[in-house]
Amino acid sequence: MQFSIVGRNVEITDAIRDYVEKRLMKLKKYFSRVVDVHVVLFTQKINQVAEVTINAGGIAIHGEESSEDLYASIDKVVDKLSVQLRKHKERLKEHHKKEPRPDKDLNLNVSIYEKEEVEEAKESPQVMHTQRFAIKPMSVDEAVMQLDLINNDFLVYMNSLSNKVNVLYRRNDGNYGLIEPEY
Repeated sequence: MQFSIVGRNVEITDAIRDYVEKRLMKLKKYFSRVVDVHVVLFTQKINQVAEVTINAGGIAIHGEESSEDLYASIDKVVDKLSVQLRKHKERLKEHHKKEPRPDKDLNLNVSIYEKEEVEEAKESPQVMHTQRFAIKPMSVDEAVMQLDLINNDFLVYMNSLSNKVNVLYRRNDGNYGLIEPEY
């Protein structure tokens, strides 16, 4: 596992680094191919926040927790990720049907806005941040599992049946919506 630990207004001491690495190594049992672990620790008013993103074998798992104690925040986010990984592993075991996948991945640009950046850009909208990632070919069921893992409202992915880019989104009623563009 490769760790990237960043502190924003928090000094990353050797003790904190060792604690984070030790706690996150326990998650390795869920997937053998953990590629990258990115940890951001920061202060938000009176709370200490721990934000972790794990890229493992083509899936991305994200968790964020906060409390008054940094170590408690780290423990809470690791527990949260552990539950997400356990659910994902169980779903993979239940998912017996394997669909053929295309060989190529697509690259897509996604914009992420910081709160301060949005307030500055109120007069005229601008792209403030661009994020690049490979679009993984997957079935709709796999996309639902991935959307649950990343705790996001939408997921852009390559449909392995149609070989087209689709958008899966979480509806207000708790169900999912699927956007299939026609070209």
